[in-house]
Amino acid sequence: MIRQFFKFILISIVVVIFVISSIIGSASFGLFGLFWERWTTALMGNPLDPDFSWYQPLERTQGNFLSPLEKISPEQSEIALEVFEEARQYAEIHGSKSLVIQHKGKIVFESYWQETEPDSLFGLHSFTKTMNALLVGHLIEDGFIDSIDDPVANYIEEWRNGDKTNITIKHLLHMSGGLKESFDYSPFSDRIQRAYGTDIVSANLNMDPEIKPGTVFSHNNYNSQILGILIQRTSGKRYSEYFSEKIWSPLGSRDAFFFVDRPNGMVHTDCCMWASISDMIRIGQMLMNKGYFMDREVLPKNWVNQMITPSDSNRNYGMQIWLGNEYQERRAYDARLTMYANFHSEPYVADDLFFMDGIGKQRMYIIPSESLVILRTGDNSPEWDDSKLPNLILNALKK
Repeated sequence: MIRQFFKFILISIVVVIFVISSIIGSASFGLFGLFWERWTTALMGNPLDPDFSWYQPLERTQGNFLSPLEKISPEQSEIALEVFEEARQYAEIHGSKSLVIQHKGKIVFESYWQETEPDSLFGLHSFTKTMNALLVGHLIEDGFIDSIDDPVANYIEEWRNGDKTNITIKHLLHMSGGLKESFDYSPFSDRIQRAYGTDIVSANLNMDPEIKPGTVFSHNNYNSQILGILIQRTSGKRYSEYFSEKIWSPLGSRDAFFFVDRPNGMVHTDCCMWASISDMIRIGQMLMNKGYFMDREVLPKNWVNQMITPSDSNRNYGMQIWLGNEYQERRAYDARLTMYANFHSEPYVADDLFFMDGIGKQRMYIIPSESLVILRTGDNSPEWDDSKLPNLILNALKK
């Protein structure tokens, strides 16, 4: 009874705050109202995966769509139809919204659920983190930074004095920045301010050191967000503009969107890009071909190889992207924690597999040796087996 009473009180407080915010409006409350609108509406829905309408304001990153990706029918593929059917059934029972398989540059299978279509926008969540690594390669090529071994403090003045001068760009890329993460989810906590707040630059740059950088793998948002701040400051361009120029337009993608902390503020580069399902396959195809897309060099030479080189702190993580080098039945997001680990029933069949991982079991597996890209989007499934789909398709190709 006591627990139910306090739960009722909490819900009542949230409803009152939401109603007041709605009546007064964000314009009257200013940025403070924008924060409370985000916090209350997220808490009343799914705080880890809000609806598209929640992400306001959004900033467009310009595409240059010319033509859809090439497709062939499943019957023309080298993969047996019963294998596609098994993959479809597995995806469906685990709450998927889409399953797309590309082989040798052609989409050979696609299936959609829950009113989803090939051009539907979906929230990339932590897929967004990988976009930082793509752009860091261009920062070096364009002469905006000298090396990933440079201290971040060389480019972010707030860190030039203090105890964060030994954190390098490589540490952030490898998710080993060593800053102290907070697990306080109250409205004014650092963690919530970095997620829902209207000044994510200060909220991230003001974090305190916890351990020596480069020593412990911890897949935390601050690593990716600080990279985004560095990219925007060193390039001298809006993040979304630089991303469009270097990645999105050269891929021939449709327009996409980034979540921004406030009007004309900082793009969330730790999460929250929105793009069409079919356009994400372009990213996968480009990575699979070591930076080339349709014979066009999109990434600097040899940069993908650097991205997928194992880090010192985690053999199964490169630069903002996961690797399948060593078998782990439970793949954890933090070397110190066993919770929130992802299940693998068996080792990956291909030793060159790497992949993007977003909350809710969004996955894009990339296997260059078999010219294979597999994208799954959808709802979270606690029973998801990360080795199931790639090994199912790989075993079929090896027969």
